[in-house]
Amino acid sequence: MTLTIPDVEQWKPDQLTTAGTAVGKLSGSLDQAVLGAVNGTRDLGTAHTWSGAAAQAADNRMHTEQTRASAVSQALLHLQTALGQQVTNLNNTRQNLLRLRDNAEHPPAPNGAPSDLPGFEVGPNGHVDATKRMAFLREHRGNLSDAQFWGLIGDILLDASQREVDITNALKQAESVAEQAITAVNQAKTEIDNAYTGLGDPVTGAGAAPPAPPAATVPSAAAPPAAPPPASGIPLAGAPISVAPAPALSGISSGGGYSAHGGSFHAGGGSYHGGGGYATTSYTGSGSVDDSIPTAMPSGDVAQWIAQAKQVLIQMGYPPDAIDENAIALIIQHESGGDPLIVNTTDSNAAAGHPSKGLMQTIDGTFNAYAADGHRSIFNPVDNIVAASRYAIARYGSLDNVPGVIAVRHGGSYVGY
Repeated sequence: MTLTIPDVEQWKPDQLTTAGTAVGKLSGSLDQAVLGAVNGTRDLGTAHTWSGAAAQAADNRMHTEQTRASAVSQALLHLQTALGQQVTNLNNTRQNLLRLRDNAEHPPAPNGAPSDLPGFEVGPNGHVDATKRMAFLREHRGNLSDAQFWGLIGDILLDASQREVDITNALKQAESVAEQAITAVNQAKTEIDNAYTGLGDPVTGAGAAPPAPPAATVPSAAAPPAAPPPASGIPLAGAPISVAPAPALSGISSGGGYSAHGGSFHAGGGSYHGGGGYATTSYTGSGSVDDSIPTAMPSGDVAQWIAQAKQVLIQMGYPPDAIDENAIALIIQHESGGDPLIVNTTDSNAAAGHPSKGLMQTIDGTFNAYAADGHRSIFNPVDNIVAASRYAIARYGSLDNVPGVIAVRHGGSYVGY
């Protein structure tokens, strides 16, 4: 079962309450009708209106029918209980999902951003799109410095990514609750069908269930309690995914590549028009992810970002020949496709609570450990290149020794670093 937000929004659980009330009334009416027939037959004998073997046979037959009808009545009560239990589950699940969607569409503005910053767009499948929110910020950045601007962009993307995780988990919860409701009602229906079949032919009794002791009707006070509502925002697999710093040297990307669809959150399909000297990301080979070896420096903004980062590294004391632009370009090509705003929400790092981010897909802990002073915005492409390059040199000795670079240059497939 695959549900969308509009599907869940159309749920009307309260109608199950109405159905349950009708089923309960039907069960009571059946009990009264059968009991009236049993008492009427008995009264005929008590009043000596009817006696003998025929009277005794009629009395026995009515008690047998009472037993069979009692099974139907109890099955109806089980259906009423099932319907009542699911009302609470379905209502809570629906309300939680719609609350998450509404909060995403009307979130507060981050500190320093315009107060009238528009909300996120939420797709039917739970995808949270930050494109319009970021575009508005670009158009109204005012006196924001580059560091402030990129910091706000990062806040917006992280917020969107977390909200998407929460909403998609709420959709999974809705699917699970809906399947439980269907299963419970179907089981109750099967019990009713079997009990009805056990009544047999109303005239001859053919096909009826053999006589058995009357089944006790479950009092309403003994009905199983409703299952507790799902906790708000709790994913099915466990605790909510949160973005938290990780220890240095814990790695950068584990998957060796990125996805612009599926679980990954991206901004504008891999291109971004930023302010302060950052324009549309361009990359030789259309920015596609493949195993080809860059034979020349990439063009456009990726080349400019690498050149700026190299100057920062040289100013920090790194020898120019230790900064292999082609190796950096290859890593960028496979890690992000040239998109500085990528957040990977599907790999092991994301599952551990610290997703890979930015042009070279660094995690928070590693970025913070290797970022240069004045270059501490993980979504700023230059800052990301500087920190990731320092990490790669510290861990592998040089950019040329990064496992993915070695693999591709020897005809193999790229691997994460």
